Amino acid sequence: MSFQDNNSGASVKEGIASHEMLTKSSNEVVTSLEGMLKNLTPLSTTCCIYRVPQKLQKKNREAYTPRVVSIGPLHHGEGPLVAMEEHKLRYLQNFLSKSRKTLADCVEIISREEKRARDCYMESINMSSKEFVKMILLDGCFIVEVILGFSNCHTIKPDDRVYNKPWLLFDVRRDMTLLENQLPFFLLVTLYSLLPLPPEHQNHCYSFLLLSVEFFKDYLQIPEAKCSRDIMIEIEKKTSNTDGEVKHFVDLLVVCLQPSSPSPVEAFDFKLVIPTATQLREGGVRFQLHAQDKPLLDIEYSDGVLRIPSLILQEKCESLFRNLIAFEQCHSRAHAYITDYIYLMDHLINTTNDVNLLVRKRIISSHLGDSNAVKNLFNRLLIGAELWRDTFHFSGIYVELSEYLASPWNSWRATLRHDYFCSLWRGASTIAAVILLLLTLLQTIFSAMSLK
Repeated sequence: MSFQDNNSGASVKEGIASHEMLTKSSNEVVTSLEGMLKNLTPLSTTCCIYRVPQKLQKKNREAYTPRVVSIGPLHHGEGPLVAMEEHKLRYLQNFLSKSRKTLADCVEIISREEKRARDCYMESINMSSKEFVKMILLDGCFIVEVILGFSNCHTIKPDDRVYNKPWLLFDVRRDMTLLENQLPFFLLVTLYSLLPLPPEHQNHCYSFLLLSVEFFKDYLQIPEAKCSRDIMIEIEKKTSNTDGEVKHFVDLLVVCLQPSSPSPVEAFDFKLVIPTATQLREGGVRFQLHAQDKPLLDIEYSDGVLRIPSLILQEKCESLFRNLIAFEQCHSRAHAYITDYIYLMDHLINTTNDVNLLVRKRIISSHLGDSNAVKNLFNRLLIGAELWRDTFHFSGIYVELSEYLASPWNSWRATLRHDYFCSLWRGASTIAAVILLLLTLLQTIFSAMSLK
């Protein structure tokens, strides 16, 4: 046998061995993937509580993090929040002292809802059934007791550590508006229904919704004169346009803040950018404070007048807006109204002069310190967020404002105001120059006439 034949035979054997190794490796991958596919659990269609995406957290992680109390599993057991666990036990004790059910009954009722509750969270909850049910019962009774205490539905005890410390109540309420710190709303209604209630509160879901709206009323910037029952009528109308139920407190806040009338769905060209508030005023657009009973997002434009509801900016507003935006970014919905509102306000506000204009018009009332703080707030809220091109709520306003400013007369007026009347002295100088020009023209005319 020649050397060439030996070499050829060795090559064949190596090829066969290589093929067998490749086949074995492929079979192992197939077996591994088949096992993973077999163990893959179906996705829940009721998922509504999420961790905030990292790209939204970049500028202010603290805005999404609870300060004093963990609600639900996502921050359960974290160091700074453990101190509140004793207060939860005391609130459970208060709850049981009024409830028509025993502790064993309550545990059994929550246990029956465990699967449904777990399905509300985006990620798998690595807690045993016992630990999960215990957490839900403690956190749920804590929330119900806090809301009942706020509504004067029961007497606040002298040793109550939450209501007798205003700063703590402020932080508890703030923590209850965080996307990562939620319990499904149906669980709260279930627990609330275990308490003895007067006849007018027998519709448990409606009744607890009403108490929740009262609890968050200043977060919703609802005028005191507006009846909460009128708000409930609006909520029922708005939820009927979705799936008919409130999912948790963040969802409740989003629903309450929605505009009275949804805008028609139409595609929006994001190349279309409106000028700032100061530039719009120079172009002839007038700003007006909208009626006091209008929701925050009920912005209207007609005949050169932009009407905007009042916005009271406080320390809690950044955290609130960020969590509402995060929910809209994570949860599938036809509209992202809060995101659209911030996008519009971000375009209107680019300098402190824009802020000062809106403050003078009483559209913005700021408790943030200065105009620069307001400007910075709106300019950074949407970093990392995406906008829905096909359902942008204010697309009609953008188009109408652009058409108004494109008018030659309005464009000329804007140039005149910006270049010649931007200040008192420049305006006076412009008027003096025009008068001087007219006098010179008249003098020339009279001189020509006298020569005849």
